[in-house]
Amino acid sequence: MKTLKNYVHYFFLYFFLCFACNDDSLENDVELTSKILNKQAQKSDYDIAMYYAPVFFQDVDTTDGLCRNQSKSGSADWITAVNYDGDWNTKNNWENMVSGRDNGKLIPHVYYYVTYTKTHYFVLYAVYHPRDWTDVPFLCSLDSHENDMEGVLITADRKDNGDFGAIINAQTIWHSSIYDYNKNEILLDGKQPQLYIEAKGHGMRAYKGSSDKDGSYIKYYFNGKAAISPDKNSRNLPQNINYNLTALENSLWQQRNNPLTFAGASFVGDNGNGTNRANAPWGWKGGDICKNPAKFLKDKYGWTNFSTEYISDTPIQLCRPKIG
Repeated sequence: MKTLKNYVHYFFLYFFLCFACNDDSLENDVELTSKILNKQAQKSDYDIAMYYAPVFFQDVDTTDGLCRNQSKSGSADWITAVNYDGDWNTKNNWENMVSGRDNGKLIPHVYYYVTYTKTHYFVLYAVYHPRDWTDVPFLCSLDSHENDMEGVLITADRKDNGDFGAIINAQTIWHSSIYDYNKNEILLDGKQPQLYIEAKGHGMRAYKGSSDKDGSYIKYYFNGKAAISPDKNSRNLPQNINYNLTALENSLWQQRNNPLTFAGASFVGDNGNGTNRANAPWGWKGGDICKNPAKFLKDKYGWTNFSTEYISDTPIQLCRPKIG
């Protein structure tokens, strides 16, 4: 127990130290303390991506249809990595899909990109499929193409101390359209938003509940463990499969100038209708949803108490404008 004598000693010691310090050193101490507290309040991009990692209900069409068995018993609807086959040549991803499935290489990856302002987090998630396909007769080639990437931009409140806040909005990519949802239209699994991905074309929208479960689906979720490929036996549905989170800037962005992977913002591909039909996130709708999400949403909704000043410290300029 501290006695009165102890407190008197502490008081004089504190007084002496304060007297010995000049104003400049006090200001420096305050600034240093502020920097330390701000650093402690920051979350890593991975922390943020984990916290808001969606649950994806991927519809799987196992019927194959009449178009040369394009779905290969539903595996064309499996989420995977762009380089699942061990190379960055996206012109062979259509052809390598079956061997990838049979060899357990269609391991699900969800690409993420994080940026934030003083008031909000913006987390973009992108999913990839080797084939965008159809089973409609006479449209086999006209309505299919090699490579497919769709995604969602999640916007969430960022608290003054940098902590996580509630999700307030989701913008999903549905082919050439953007679907928007407010917080009341997003069903949560705990804190994770639930999203639906259609079979064949893989457009993404908000999950509507049991009506989006017809038995032929894979529930993809994130639990921090190493992901594995789904069971190739298409009869074993539904399945619950966890996915890996992969930073966009450490993977796809590094290949942006690789002519085997990209032609501009489009994936290189030659199967189906035309060439280079699928876009990377920086090519979605002109790239605005990725390049400057704060401005994109501010212009769209006119929100107040909504900062457009970025303070995130992602080391490269992927989608967002340069800070400072």
